[in-house]
Amino acid sequence: MDTTIPKYLLVEDHIRQQIKQRKIIDKLPGERQLAAELGYSYMTIRKAIENLVDEGLLYKVPTKGTYVADRKTQKTKTGTIGYFLDSRIAGGLSSPYYSQIFDALQKATAREGYSLIYFTDTNESDLQRTLKKLDGVISTCFPRVEGFIQELKAVVPVVVIDNSAADKTIPSVILDNFSAQVESVDYLCSLGHERIGFITGLEDSDVGKNRYEGYKSGLQKNGIAVEPELVFRGNYTFGSGVSGVDYFLSLEQRPSAIMCANDSMALGAISKLHQLGLEVPEDISIIGFDDINVASQITPPLTTIFVPINEIAACAFNMLQCLIDGKPLENRHIALAAHLVPRGTSAEVAAELVTA
Repeated sequence: MDTTIPKYLLVEDHIRQQIKQRKIIDKLPGERQLAAELGYSYMTIRKAIENLVDEGLLYKVPTKGTYVADRKTQKTKTGTIGYFLDSRIAGGLSSPYYSQIFDALQKATAREGYSLIYFTDTNESDLQRTLKKLDGVISTCFPRVEGFIQELKAVVPVVVIDNSAADKTIPSVILDNFSAQVESVDYLCSLGHERIGFITGLEDSDVGKNRYEGYKSGLQKNGIAVEPELVFRGNYTFGSGVSGVDYFLSLEQRPSAIMCANDSMALGAISKLHQLGLEVPEDISIIGFDDINVASQITPPLTTIFVPINEIAACAFNMLQCLIDGKPLENRHIALAAHLVPRGTSAEVAAELVTA
């Protein structure tokens, strides 16, 4: 075996051969089962499967599994899907998270012959002209745009992501943000951390609220009191990560670890710590959330929560297709799991901090 070839490519080739030889006809074995059979990590198997889903060889059915796409029976469709993003989101489509969402949606829609266009609520005069071009809309959802989403729903089928809508007739694909943050706290506590800071995101939606509640619940689960002074109100930007570090270092006793409600703030925190001559993770451990592309590319690579962006896009588009085609939805509201990816920005708490 050529060990210079990335392992996930070897897994992709194995799956292709299994399909070609008709050893896999319909449903793939579970990812953990494949990992055990092939002797590779779970994340290697997942990356290979996601690539084959992007390629169109496989497709996922939420809560059921991964299946081989029957290309002979696939119908080529043409049409246009809109992706709506609230204009008040910092960075808009250029933000690391939402640019990855848009890219994943483009791939999901293109596999079925649809094109994808991006629009916001900044130009109402063009809205009706835009909607006339669309077969359906996938929309980010926040309470502040609920009224706008109702306007969209009156014209075209709509599926929301990030947060579910107050109107529960609108299908949604969200994350289990709460459980992911509890997992982060459990992990830090397993490394001996007891004084854990948190830089929140905006608490104007369930995403921000649930990440904060998960942090608090995780502390309580591990017998640690929630201290208000260890919470800094961020806004998902790099700059608020910088400001968060300034605040935590001003405390009489700084935290030994800082959790951030997204990766952009985690990157800001790391940058500021380096600027001040502090080492990550030797002096302070950092955990982010989202696993944006750059998270694994920095030095040291960022410990963070992996968000299944391709699965979010696939689920949302599959649901929207059902609405467009007039088919019933098996699940109207889907909550996907996110999980911790330990990397180089987290470590056991320093001995001097344990005895401080």
